[in-house]
Amino acid sequence: MSNFVTLTIASEAFLLLSFIIIFLSARNGKKNALLVILFIIGGAPLLYLAIDHATSDYLDANIGLGLAFMFTWIYSVIAFIIGIILLVKKKNDNNISKEQ
Repeated sequence: MSNFVTLTIASEAFLLLSFIIIFLSARNGKKNALLVILFIIGGAPLLYLAIDHATSDYLDANIGLGLAFMFTWIYSVIAFIIGIILLVKKKNDNNISKEQ
């Protein structure tokens, strides 16, 4: 059970890290509300199914939980890549504006 909890916490932490990077590179305050909504969309399925799996005794494999993990991982990787791209773009824009 502890491996399951550790994996769930690590998955959600990576998702949070990805959105923190996007949040740091965001320039607009209106985007922050959208980022919170997107974060909830990315993290809610895994949290719901992880709590459901921990509280219920299923005799068969919980395929929905596996799909929730896969969705969260893919969502996190995409958000991380977007965050890195936005951060590099922001850094390049700042360097260009300082040179002029």
